[in-house]
Amino acid sequence: MRPVRKSPVDFSMAQASQEPGVHRQAAALTAGVRAVDTLDGLATINEPDTELVIWRRSLPACFRDWIDRLDAETLPHLRILVQPGDLRSALVPLLDKCGLVPGDMRDLLVQDVGDLVSAFADITRSDWVDVRLERVDHDACWKFHRDTVEARLVTTYRGPTTEWVQMAHAEKAVAEQRSFDGPLQRLGDHDVALFKGNRAGPNSGIVHRSPPLAGTGLTRLFLCLNKRTVVSPDPWAKA
Repeated sequence: MRPVRKSPVDFSMAQASQEPGVHRQAAALTAGVRAVDTLDGLATINEPDTELVIWRRSLPACFRDWIDRLDAETLPHLRILVQPGDLRSALVPLLDKCGLVPGDMRDLLVQDVGDLVSAFADITRSDWVDVRLERVDHDACWKFHRDTVEARLVTTYRGPTTEWVQMAHAEKAVAEQRSFDGPLQRLGDHDVALFKGNRAGPNSGIVHRSPPLAGTGLTRLFLCLNKRTVVSPDPWAKA
């Protein structure tokens, strides 16, 4: 197994959660859903009765301020297929190209993405990880759906977070879509979710959606990690 390194944010969580202006919306736990307080805890997704694991965390206030103040046009929009040990080497040049100025906060972003990639690879026993770090300012994936994957990891660094539905209300949400008025859960700011898709087995798959953004003027920075598939980009290779 790959060792899962602690991210710098691990050591700032207690401080950040107590600072003014830091808000964490707690998801209502229900059947098949677990909440954990460490990166390592995400591995509980491998338990047969678990469909969704939420790592409830707070990033440092200085990072929140930095990411929220960035010009939306400089936010990354990229996809790479990479081995965990090469994440930094692959990601840094792409951040340079998009105009994201080097500094401590950018380093924290790179480290956090790297830690999540390493953890996801270890938990899913994957040599390669399909990494999407995307700038979203429209109604992308706004429909309630189950992903056609075995497992997926998501977190939002900026903007509204991913919404999901308790299993008891999942079919109603999928059928009714925009008219669904049942209970709707939302990840807390910067929370990390690891969930099963419908390829994990019969009756698997958390129903979720990206929050509709059209007309709001908001821009998300969204991270999505998947196992390698036939639609993944070509593997990243050192120049």
